[in-house]
Amino acid sequence: MTAAVQCVACERFSLRNHAGMAAQGLGRCLDMTDRPGTFVSPVFPRQCRTHQPAPADKTAARIEWLRELRSEGAR
Repeated sequence: MTAAVQCVACERFSLRNHAGMAAQGLGRCLDMTDRPGTFVSPVFPRQCRTHQPAPADKTAARIEWLRELRSEGAR
């Protein structure tokens, strides 16, 4: 069994192309071509056979953006 991963740390994950869903903290995986309109939590731990680690700076930028998004929503 593989270790759990988070989409926020994967090269195949994107918050950019779907601004409305990204504003809610959800993104898309490039592997979801058979499931249009499906979005996932970037931080939910999951098993993924196609996970490709993103560069650390990219992951950190995503996490910071999500953190800012959550703090704005709390106001």
